[in-house]
Amino acid sequence: MARVRAVDRRLFLLIEIAARRLSRDADQRLRASAGVSASQSAVLFLLLRRGERRMGAIGEVLALGAPAVTGLVTRMEEAGLVTRRRDVKDRRGALVALTEAGRHAAEQADAVLRAFNAELDERLGDEAADTLYDALTRLAADAPDASR
Repeated sequence: MARVRAVDRRLFLLIEIAARRLSRDADQRLRASAGVSASQSAVLFLLLRRGERRMGAIGEVLALGAPAVTGLVTRMEEAGLVTRRRDVKDRRGALVALTEAGRHAAEQADAVLRAFNAELDERLGDEAADTLYDALTRLAADAPDASR
């Protein structure tokens, strides 16, 4: 039987469907165990690993536009997970930092996602997981800038 060409496989659609399902599953697990959404956990991990960040840097790393970052950080600030203060070096910008509650939520979310990743790794098997990791890493790094 002839192999189906990649263009006929509708790779984007399959990636989109898989991403939505995995995101929904991860979001439910994170909300139940850590009290945060998947989007919030991404910000928490960034701040936990790299320290306080400018709003623009958060958006850049997470591939989010300014309005999305503002809304996300505002909700996190209201939940007591982060603080936001004016950047003294650039008064137009704001710096976001973890609170102690945010640090605790980040650690809980990390445990949830480590377990989730282990499940995915087991479902896929070592070889497929390695191949998928390499492919997604390449796609994420090579993603064209939407502003161009």
